[in-house]
Amino acid sequence: MGKTINKKEREAEILELIISSYIRESKPISSSYLCSEYDLDYSSATVRSVMHNLEEKGLIAHIHTSSGRVPTKEGFKYYVATLNPERFGTFYNVELDFSSLTSLHQIMQYSLDSLSSASGYTSLLGINAKDSRFSFRGTRCILNQPEFEDIKVLRNIFYALEVKIDKLQKILFNFMSEKVRVLIGNDIDFSEISECSLVLSGFKDEDISLVLALLGPVRMNYLRAASCLYSVKNQLKDSVHNFV
Repeated sequence: MGKTINKKEREAEILELIISSYIRESKPISSSYLCSEYDLDYSSATVRSVMHNLEEKGLIAHIHTSSGRVPTKEGFKYYVATLNPERFGTFYNVELDFSSLTSLHQIMQYSLDSLSSASGYTSLLGINAKDSRFSFRGTRCILNQPEFEDIKVLRNIFYALEVKIDKLQKILFNFMSEKVRVLIGNDIDFSEISECSLVLSGFKDEDISLVLALLGPVRMNYLRAASCLYSVKNQLKDSVHNFV
């Protein structure tokens, strides 16, 4: 006999399945898809009822005339709040080798390239030490996201990266924390990237402040992004002091 779960637990389970499916498929998710893909213990009618409740709460929404649903920004925020930070250190590890690098610039570019390649998102890195340095890599990742096929959205993102990079840098340092933080949509308080999410973390001591971030769509694989970021940041923390 399967485990009996209450209404709240069932809603949380279905929301997580919708979000994980939507991250992978990038299309509206239907009740029939969930039942067939995950071999659920309850009927499609029960799943539709749960999805109706989630929609009333503003966590998922209809897109056009599709029978499926997509997570809203509020749905993603709810999902992110349920992620266990302890998984960040075990879910995905990015192996870095700084042994052949001889400058802070090389450290920054290598770390950014590695982070973008591992996560699939645009990476950003700011360092305040004797001077201030800020760089980003992986803009090609932006072009791989279907959400950014809208030319207006794409133009705004590149405008933020190329013209308003000082504002973006300020936001990252303002939200910097040793813990991994996630800003979704308007929480970033930056209109040009209000259709994006930022995953960020950093550290600060007497000699240096460092912030590392990933920029991607709201439909970001947050667990993978946070894990990659956590891994690279921890390795940078151990190595960057030798170059400032």
